[in-house]
Amino acid sequence: MLARGGSAHLGASILIFGYFAYLLGVGWWERTPAAIGVATIAAVLYGSILWGVLPTDPRVSFEGHLFGFIGGLVAAAMLHRQRPGGR
Repeated sequence: MLARGGSAHLGASILIFGYFAYLLGVGWWERTPAAIGVATIAAVLYGSILWGVLPTDPRVSFEGHLFGFIGGLVAAAMLHRQRPGGR
């Protein structure tokens, strides 16, 4: 609904952006040493994929990448926030 016409908006890269954002989000919201370590490793090794969110090639759906990333952050926020009476 929010994407422009003339480009493909399906592909594995949308899922990859979602997984990447999920790992970063879990590190942010969970804040355990293991989660922070995984998020740091993901950011160091794969942080350059964030350039895919910028509209550089008109044939590539940067909207798909952007909303995949947002979806991963939302999933991490919903699943890994501090629980009352928990940690």
